[in-house]
Amino acid sequence: MSEDLPRLAAEAFRLSRSLCGPCQNYHSLWTYQRIVGASGGDVGTPEVNSVLGRLLSFPGREVLIAGSADTGLLASVFDVAPSDCRIVVLDQCETPLKLCRQLGERLRRQITTFKMNLAQMPFQEQFDVILAHSLLQYIAPNDRLEALRRMSRALRRPDGRLVLVFRTSDRIEGELLDEYRIGYAANVVDQLQALNIPLPESRDHFQRQVEIYAEERRTREGAHTSLKEIQELVSNAGFVVKDLRQIEAIQTKPFREFANKISKKRFLMVAKPCMKNRIR
Repeated sequence: MSEDLPRLAAEAFRLSRSLCGPCQNYHSLWTYQRIVGASGGDVGTPEVNSVLGRLLSFPGREVLIAGSADTGLLASVFDVAPSDCRIVVLDQCETPLKLCRQLGERLRRQITTFKMNLAQMPFQEQFDVILAHSLLQYIAPNDRLEALRRMSRALRRPDGRLVLVFRTSDRIEGELLDEYRIGYAANVVDQLQALNIPLPESRDHFQRQVEIYAEERRTREGAHTSLKEIQELVSNAGFVVKDLRQIEAIQTKPFREFANKISKKRFLMVAKPCMKNRIR
């Protein structure tokens, strides 16, 4: 992994102040959550890297990273892809795109970035691999099917592959709601300070921002409560599933214990576009 996470966290926090809109809390805090193992959606897991390495091992591959919270996904692709792999990063916010360009420049790896909504993506039969990692819950429910359809159209036939990492869970409600609201932000800040990670502002102000973000995050938990929901969504978008497996989340103890209480599971799916949906 080619990232300096404390430095990246501080830079993302700074950039989000001027480049983000409604996603400011998310992009300003995401890397701090990665540092403390809060999200469970971190990148670089052996299962995902193994699949990406296999799919990108052929010369001249072109990969689309569909949605990028910071540089984590790009760094993982850099780790496994040959130097001639053409890499495109797409996001609807400029903050992660600028961070990705900075990483590419530092490592002398060329990338292309697009500021764009996935549900409006115009590409047709361009990519060998599309990586959509922990993305679906961030797409508006009414746009999820269209975003996946656009990804299907953007893949080359017959060998293009979608690598989709997603989660299922119960909603955070009832007695767990109080536990979550009391504990999430405090655990994030306590662990950052235990690791001697400098906070970008006073503890009180930073913890308040994490509390606000935690409530935004809570509304996304339970976006999909069953594996069947995702399978039907992917099928309706024009994909055939080739591989599906449950994978481990990368979380530290307090966040892992809470994830277990809401039955959170993470999955890796590899799918190919149906030939009958070929764009003419």
